[in-house]
Amino acid sequence: DVLVMGGGPVGAEVALSCAMLGRRVAVAEPRGLMLAAPTGWVSKALRQLGRDHGAPDGSRRVDWAIAEEYLAKTAGRALKLTANRFRDAELISGEGFEAPQVIKGSARFVGPHSALVDGGEGETQVSFAHAFIAVGSKSFRLPALPWNEPESAGWLYDGDTIQGIGRVPRNLVVQGGGTIATEYAFIFRALGAEVTLVMREDAVMAGCGMDSSIQSAVMDRMRRVGIEVKPDSGIFSEVNPGPEGSVVLASSGEVIACDALLSATGRIGLVDSVDITAAGCDPPTRGGAAVDGATMSCIGEGTGHIYAVGDCTGDGSFVTPQGQLSTGLAEAIIATHDAFPDELEARVGQLATYVSECPVAVWIEPTVSYVGATAESALAEYGKEGYGEVKVFFLETIKGCVERAKPFGRDEFLKLVYQVAEGSENGRILGVHVFGSGASEFIHNAATLVNSRATVWEVCRTVPPAVTVQDVMKMCCVRAAIDITARGKGPRPAIS
Repeated sequence: DVLVMGGGPVGAEVALSCAMLGRRVAVAEPRGLMLAAPTGWVSKALRQLGRDHGAPDGSRRVDWAIAEEYLAKTAGRALKLTANRFRDAELISGEGFEAPQVIKGSARFVGPHSALVDGGEGETQVSFAHAFIAVGSKSFRLPALPWNEPESAGWLYDGDTIQGIGRVPRNLVVQGGGTIATEYAFIFRALGAEVTLVMREDAVMAGCGMDSSIQSAVMDRMRRVGIEVKPDSGIFSEVNPGPEGSVVLASSGEVIACDALLSATGRIGLVDSVDITAAGCDPPTRGGAAVDGATMSCIGEGTGHIYAVGDCTGDGSFVTPQGQLSTGLAEAIIATHDAFPDELEARVGQLATYVSECPVAVWIEPTVSYVGATAESALAEYGKEGYGEVKVFFLETIKGCVERAKPFGRDEFLKLVYQVAEGSENGRILGVHVFGSGASEFIHNAATLVNSRATVWEVCRTVPPAVTVQDVMKMCCVRAAIDITARGKGPRPAIS
């Protein structure tokens, strides 16, 4: 019934969802197994290593042998997690559930309902009613860098190969301002490296849907822990690979010594590998499939049964929200819903399809998470008088008062963006943005508020104060209600 191309976290989600609907599913995956863990699990494991054995300011240098141990254990847990998810799905589904069949190899279309899977020892032909492309992406490599020179081995890395560096550099230059570049800058600083971040943009993670106040907080924290940040300077006029290597900034002529260079300037989709035009789909752009954003079906003649999900969609822009795992998982559900609407709604009811309002977590130190509108997008949509924003620092909570020294920094906060209007939309929560310890643990609850169109009045009425850091949400809503009332917008609802 279903062919899934790619067995990573998004492909595994599609396979699981379709199998639970009683469909016979085949998954073509070069590794021969599915992995439902986050695509960037290696960076997450290294981040935890830095938290356990290193120091945010690089004052403790970590032995890479410990990193190898962390990575091996994390890989084992990730595989076990995948097996457990499918076991639980079988128990929930009961009769009619057939575990997806994994075919080792890479798939490519040979027709609108047919594909060949090449496992290296011959090809397997697969016929299908529906196909889901979830082949993921690869690091974009700037052509100007000496990727193929022998001297670059062990010195020049991209966002994929950095996982096998095998050491903590003395001096690391990170090129790029996106999520991966930012994550690894914090990671290697915590492991004991001197880190310099150079980027074309004037702020980190520009274009990721992140509020500017969060971007500023991240850059301030970088400088506080000793990461040298050089915005507007991401182009090199000269690179000198090797153990005593260096790069020269084109913007200033500054020479930066480094024994490792990580170039993380974005990712491009791998859709070229599946030959989607053979199925009638439009050709990919920069490795990304063109899709209908409402259904995730591929654009083309008679291709409503073929879907693309995850970071193999779009135009392969250097920095794109499609690269976020949560967005890919949401797209998987949307595509499955479009393919099998009656069966899915019979099990879980009508789905909300707010792809742009998926929760996002960036695992830097401290964590960043966000969902919904930024202050900038709210201003553009509603005008200056049609929205409001409020920020509460973690230290303003009761728990923050008790634990002033640890675990919270003075710069950690939650920011709320809300609508100011007449009628039922007054006080609607448009976006939530968090910078701080455990920020990723806030964001699912925040996503519920945003996607259910809840208002600050409802939170004020129904959520009692508590000695938790998440009390910042209630405090933000109270301050937002005060702001709206002061503006004279609508009757003042009772707050209990």
